Parts: sequence; structure tokens; C-alpha cells
Amino acid sequence: MATIREALAIAIGHHQAGRLQAAEQTYRQILAVQPNQADAIHLLGVIAQQVGKYEVAVEYIGRAIRLHGSEASFHNNLGNAFRGQGKLDEAADSYRRALELKPDFAEAHNNLGTVLQGRGELDEAVACYRRALQLKADIAEVYANLGGALKDLGKFDEAIACCRRALDLNPAYAEAHNNLGNAFAFQGKLDEAADSYRRAVEVKPNYPEAHNNLGSTLQAQGRLDEALACCRRALELKPDYAGAHNNLGVVFQEQGKLDEAAACWRRTLELNPQHAGATKNLGDVLQYQGKLDEAAACYRRVVQLELGNVPSDGGDREESAACSQPAARPRSRHAEMHSSLGEAFLELATILRDRLPADDLHAMRQLSSELNLRDDDRAALEFGLAQALDARHEYDAAAEHMGRANAARLAALKKQGRDYSPVKHAHFIGDVMATFTPQFFARTSGFGLETELPVFIVGLPRSGTTLVEQILASHSRVFGGGELPYCDQAFQSLPKTMRRDNRPFQCLLELDREATRHLAQQYADRLRALDERATRIVDKMPGNHQYLGLIRVLFPQARLIHCRRDLRDVALSCWATKFTSLSWTSDQEHLLSYFENYARVMDHWRVALPAPPLDVDYEELVEDTEGVAHRIVDWCGLEWEPGCLRFNETRRTVRTASATQVRRPIYKSSVGRWRNYENSLGELFSRVHRLDKMRPG
Repeated sequence: MATIREALAIAIGHHQAGRLQAAEQTYRQILAVQPNQADAIHLLGVIAQQVGKYEVAVEYIGRAIRLHGSEASFHNNLGNAFRGQGKLDEAADSYRRALELKPDFAEAHNNLGTVLQGRGELDEAVACYRRALQLKADIAEVYANLGGALKDLGKFDEAIACCRRALDLNPAYAEAHNNLGNAFAFQGKLDEAADSYRRAVEVKPNYPEAHNNLGSTLQAQGRLDEALACCRRALELKPDYAGAHNNLGVVFQEQGKLDEAAACWRRTLELNPQHAGATKNLGDVLQYQGKLDEAAACYRRVVQLELGNVPSDGGDREESAACSQPAARPRSRHAEMHSSLGEAFLELATILRDRLPADDLHAMRQLSSELNLRDDDRAALEFGLAQALDARHEYDAAAEHMGRANAARLAALKKQGRDYSPVKHAHFIGDVMATFTPQFFARTSGFGLETELPVFIVGLPRSGTTLVEQILASHSRVFGGGELPYCDQAFQSLPKTMRRDNRPFQCLLELDREATRHLAQQYADRLRALDERATRIVDKMPGNHQYLGLIRVLFPQARLIHCRRDLRDVALSCWATKFTSLSWTSDQEHLLSYFENYARVMDHWRVALPAPPLDVDYEELVEDTEGVAHRIVDWCGLEWEPGCLRFNETRRTVRTASATQVRRPIYKSSVGRWRNYENSLGELFSRVHRLDKMRPG
């Protein structure tokens, strides 16, 4: 018969080979003979921890420690069991006790680092990982963990180097591929990120986090069907994965399926009531849908979560009343952890305006003084402060925060490789003007699709395009599609459609009837999919002013509406707004260059287009809403409906920076608003006004 020592060696052999059932059986046989054999008790706890039975693991390992408390590995594994339970404080205490007993215990240093990283104590976590590597320089896991912590600190190049070192040591290390993808994603290197995530799931097909991250990256690349499949695969592997439900909601939102998106975010919050990102996302959808009180309650909840001012019952009780409660001081030691706070404050300031509580304004000012805010978060916070101060008529202070906001946003755009090139855009507009000549329109006459379905509203952002669309969308026969990317996509697809390797502009010179009809039919089908019954569907992408030539060729009967507004008011509004996709609004020279090219191309269309658009001046629309609304409806070939004047009561999704404003009746204070900022932005206004003099009428 084997001795206890021999039996323990056999059990450990089974355990190391992954034969957990055989190992457990042998450990129990040992305990039947010697009930207080500490190693067998400890290793039974390790097996329980490995199979996810964390409470059992804590019980067994705790019992082993009571028998033999000086064994460092026991405390280390107890920490692992606590960590599995989500009890990070208890886990940290156990790892620290292990290190008191064995200061050169590299694995315990690494494990303590993971707990500290989970608590947001990133500098301390990095120190633990570096100490582990000093003791044992060839642990791939530690390099991967260090890479993850450095990524969270914004040290992306160092993070990438660490992950690559981990992969040098273990090329099949899925977690290192995943962490490498995370670092690339935060740098905006989406192709490299996607490649890393794909490698992670190749190595480890049942890795839900990597599937989820790949889905998020594909969504950012606009590859929504693939993103949807990845998020769903993550949820097949891990049905209660809150992060995957959240990302699935983002994909649905991008597809325009807002009810499905909201359902995903509500499910996320069932699983994790403290998920600030999902709370913010749900607030955005509610705001788009005109449910402003509910949206404000969501943003208030984000503020409570991020600042640590959360009611003990989870905070779902009487959310709207919380808008009057003071905000607490930020709880995190690292300002970069406030990933949703700046956006939530911005949206609260946008919705509440002068009703924003003074305590919130104070909290925003405190947070803006923190040095470690990420550029995107700082931009959102500063834009929110500008909104709040504007509502209080503190215009000079508001202008100062606008400047800070745009500086932060410009820095973020540069880091992401999304900064604006005035020279490139000027060349593009030059190509537009050189291609779409009267001769071009004469050659392509009759090529397009004869349909009155599309209505295109163009102009500069903040020139009244959303308001005009809202008036039309209040008509029973009109569907407002919002800002659709279809024009740009049609232009970019020209080489593929025409089976050419040329640039789109070169393809236009060879455009034939077949390719034109194909593009137009594809476009019309996408519009019709938005609403099967409407006789007019509005595409109100402001930037389509540069594609009016292509639009006129594709749809000779389409209604074109050009929104105009005093460029000083447009400039102020663009300077005061945090846009998601526009890259030219955060630098005054860029803004001026964009305006100049807008003026150039609109002057060109007045001469070259076979049928010019209807010009709608914002100032006239505000002054004579009924008269201008009649003209807009008539231009679209529709009979007048009184509901078009009650546009602010129309409940529809509005996904633009003007979503809140169009829920209100017309207010004349928006005309000439630039005068409030003449003291601080006078030079900008003077320069854009010289362009505005080019506007006829």
C-alpha cells in the first residue's frame, strides 16, 4: 500500500496532467486516512477554484491555512479563489500575506498586480508586474498583464512592446494577442487590432472576450454584419457577458435598430447595474427618441456611478429626482477611468441648460482640473462646461472652455490619425468642380433613375438641416432618414461598380447608363428599406453639398434643399459642438478652410447643375416659419399638412447634434447668437463674414 507521500505524488501527477477527477479522488482517499493533511486539503481547494467553485475553494484553502499558515502558496491560491468571487480586497490581502512569507514569489507579485489593475490602481499594478519580471524574466503572462496595464495608462507603445515580448515567449498565448489588439485599438490602428483579435480566436476559439473585442473593432470599421456575428458568438460562449450585450447594442444602434439596441443595453444593466457605458448609451437612444427626461435620468445615473454617489439600493429609485442632488467628488485615483463621465456631463448640460444644478457645475470644474484626463474625455467635459456657462450668459467663460474643448478634441483626432487636411479637401473640391461640368451633365442626361422618392437636404452643419427635416418628417407621407452615408458610399464604390482600378473621379469620366442605374437603384432600395410606405424619404447629410452633381445624375427628379445660415452663427455653433465624425471643426483655420471650399462648390453648383436646389435661409425660417414651411412642402410636391408646424411634437429618432433643439418650438434667440461671443471670437466671425457676403439675396 502506498504511503501518504507516495499517494500525494500520484494525485499531484494527475492534477498536473489535467485529470482533475482522478486527482480529487486520490486527495480524498488521503484525507480518509489522514484528515488534517494540509497539502491534500489545499489542493482540493485549488481544484474547486479551477472549476469555478470559488466558495468551496475558499473553504478548503482557508482550512489548509489554519493547519499550516506559513505556506506562501496557500495564501496565493486563496487570493485566486477570492479573485474568482470578485472579492478584490480579500484577494489583495491574501497575495500580500504570501509575499510577506516569500518576498521573491514572482507569481504572487503578478497576481497582486492583476487585482490592483482591476481596482484601477494602475501605477501600483505596473510596479508589481515589473517586480515579478525582475524575479523571473521569462513569464509570458506577466508581460501580457503589464501590457494591459500600460495600455490603461495610455502608454500604448510600451504596451505593444510588452505584448510582443509575451508572444515571443509563447506565440500561442491568446490573452497576449487580445491585449495587443486592445493597445492597437486605443491607438486607432483598427486593422492591426482586428488582426490581433483574429489571431486570439484562432489560438483559442472559445475565447468570448476576443470575439467581443473583434466585434467592437469591426463595428468601428463599419463592418456591421461581421461585428454582429462576433458579438453573438461571444454571447453564445458566455450568455451573461455584459460587455458583449453592450457592444451588440452599439452594432444595432449603428444599423438604426434603436429598439433592439435599447433592449441590449437594458440587458447589460440587468447583468451589471453599474455599467456606466451602457447607461450612457441608453441615455443617447432615449434622447434621440425625444424622451428627454428619461435620457437625463440615465446621464444622472452615469454621473452617480462615475463619482461614487450611488444610492445603496442600486440607484434605480426616483432617478429623475436625482437631478437636483449634489454630485460627489470623483472616486477613482486615475482620471482616465472616467470614460463616460465627461460625455454624461455634456449631455446633462445640453438637456438641462440653465437648470443644471450648481453642484454639478462645481463637480465639472473640479474634474476639469485633473491632469490625467484622456483627450476625448476632457473635450466632452469642457464642451459641457461651455454649454452650462452659455445657458448662464457667462459668454467669455464659455468661450474659454470652448477653446479648451477644441484643443483637447484636436489632440485626440491627431492621436487617432483622424486629423483634417485642408489641402486634401481643397483638392477634392477642385476635382468635383472639374468633373461635374455642364458638359458632363449633358452627356449623362437620362442616365439616372426616374423617381421622386429621395429628398436631399444639404448645407453646413448647424445651418438648419435638422429643423427642415423635422418639418418634412412631420408630414404623413414623409420619412426622415437622418444623416445617411449612402452618397459617399456610392461615390467610393464607383471603381468596383464599373470594374475599374481607377479613382472615383476618373470613373465618372467614363460613367455609363448601366453603372448609373445600378448605383441609383441600389441607393433607392436602401432608402425604401427604411420605410416601405412613404412617398418621400429624406437624406439630410449636410456634407452631401459636395455630392450634388452625383445626386443629380443618379436621381434627376430628386428634390434638393440647401440650408443657409449666417456663417457667424454656423461657426459659433460648430466651435461649441462636440461632433462625433467631423474632423474640421476643432481648429479655426480648418473651419475657415472648410467654409471657403463650401462657398466655392456651392457657387459652382449654381452655374453647373441642370436644376438648382431650393435655398432655405435659417433666419427667414425662424421669422416666418409657416410661410417657409409651406414653400418647403410645396417644393417636395406634397400637399400642405398643418402638422408640419407642430414639428417639435413629432416623435421620431433624431441622431444629430441638434436632437435636443428640434424638440423645442422655434426660438429667435438662435439668430445672431454670435454677438454674445464677439468679444472673444471676433476675429473668426470677421473672417467668415467675408465669405458670407458671397451669399446672394
